[in-house]
Amino acid sequence: MPNNGADIDAKAIGNLILILTRLQANGGISGDNHPIRSALGADGLDDHAARLSALRDLKASRNTQLLILKATEDEICRLRKETSAVTLQRGIQSLPDDLIRAIFEAGFTSYGCDGSGFDPVNVTHVDRRFRTIALETPRIWTRLSNVSTIDQLEHQIERSKAAALTISVMAFLDEGEYPCTISEFLKITTPLSSRWQYFEYVVRAPDTAAEGNFGYTCQALLDYPNLDLPRLTSFLWQKYYYDESQDNLDLRTFFEDWKMPNLTDFEGLNALVNATLIGPNLVFVTLEFDTVEPSSWDLGDTLATLASSPRLKYLCLKIGQIDSEAAEQAEFPPTHLANLVSLKHKLSGDTNSPFSLKLFSALTVPALTNMSIVLDTYIPIVDPMFRDLFEGILSIASHYPKLQTFSVDCTSSPDPPLGNVVATLGKSLPSLQEVTLTGRGLCVHRRWLSVPISWHLLRLRGFDRESYGMVCKMATRRRWGSCKLDILDERNVSAEMVHILGDKLVYQT
Repeated sequence: MPNNGADIDAKAIGNLILILTRLQANGGISGDNHPIRSALGADGLDDHAARLSALRDLKASRNTQLLILKATEDEICRLRKETSAVTLQRGIQSLPDDLIRAIFEAGFTSYGCDGSGFDPVNVTHVDRRFRTIALETPRIWTRLSNVSTIDQLEHQIERSKAAALTISVMAFLDEGEYPCTISEFLKITTPLSSRWQYFEYVVRAPDTAAEGNFGYTCQALLDYPNLDLPRLTSFLWQKYYYDESQDNLDLRTFFEDWKMPNLTDFEGLNALVNATLIGPNLVFVTLEFDTVEPSSWDLGDTLATLASSPRLKYLCLKIGQIDSEAAEQAEFPPTHLANLVSLKHKLSGDTNSPFSLKLFSALTVPALTNMSIVLDTYIPIVDPMFRDLFEGILSIASHYPKLQTFSVDCTSSPDPPLGNVVATLGKSLPSLQEVTLTGRGLCVHRRWLSVPISWHLLRLRGFDRESYGMVCKMATRRRWGSCKLDILDERNVSAEMVHILGDKLVYQT
């Protein structure tokens, strides 16, 4: 074991030997009378001096154990580095083919998107065994995109056999920068439309190369107006760096007449939809509006589409820049989402508060049980309008009859302008069951609960030490009730506070 250069107290070593001897004699079971207490004779400590002496001995024992632990961890780390390469190689080679195939498929499901680094061709280059298994695993060859060459596409189609396909049309760069034009790509993939399961269209700028004004729609897509897609379940349509003045809103939507009877997931960026486009079977919907210049979004048809989807359970919304006059004049019809159970609202520094609050006020969600707020970008700490928006959303949420869980994620916005989120949530939503807070600076202000809360659990993730300390102090007050405080590591909390809170602290993952 390496020498850390620290002297270990001989008496502390003796105490540890005594403790371990008692444990060994008891069969490794500590029992009700803990061996540390027995070894130090703590039952007979009736005077203050004896207690102080026992406390010093315990601290010395603890420090000795920490030194031993540090040396042990260093040795484990060294040996792990020396053996990991061989262990990994032997471990992988011992796995059966079916399990390796399942690992490949799991990797494709989790990371099989453009730019992710997961490429089935790379897998085939590891060794002969991996190549054989990869070539016989159709699932990992099913993502087809115009970022591949025509030869690569034909090879992937052959290897994918009859598996469901992911079709990705990328127009983020100029078309000449892709190895395959969108027209060529669609000519190859549309004959396989009965196998399409996921469709993605990502565009960055208007199509200026074509004759006429096609806005953010690639002209080649309009050549396929009547596709039959019986297996399609997921549709992604994203318009990046969107400028409303550059779009052609009078142009018919390229998938207006596509038959998608099993479509359940829709994700749109700066994309308006209606029931005619995406049908009545939606379950998961993400709608984000984040434009270069303030826009005047008319969400009437989109809200009607959501209301006409009786299976809709999960909805994510983000409202960015809105033209101030349009925001002031905006009116939303009452939108009843009967079966919605989860609602996520992404906020940014460009979020228009009046527009967002009007929109949320129009939603009726009798079955909603989970709600979350995500600060999607950095928001200046001096922005008072954002705090008003946050509190306004909480005020609306207080009328949701079945709301049980609430989360706030500020990972992307350090030091957000929220003051003390626990106090704010406690005031507006005192009857929640679980609350999850993620990010730094969420409880830096010294505030206390103004009303008693009946929360069961408060989960803290990625907190700064100052916010940890403030929440722990709040947890000692009467209005906190029996709410458990879930932290990842008690080292983020002072030893004194750990002792005071006792079983209110839990350590879950």
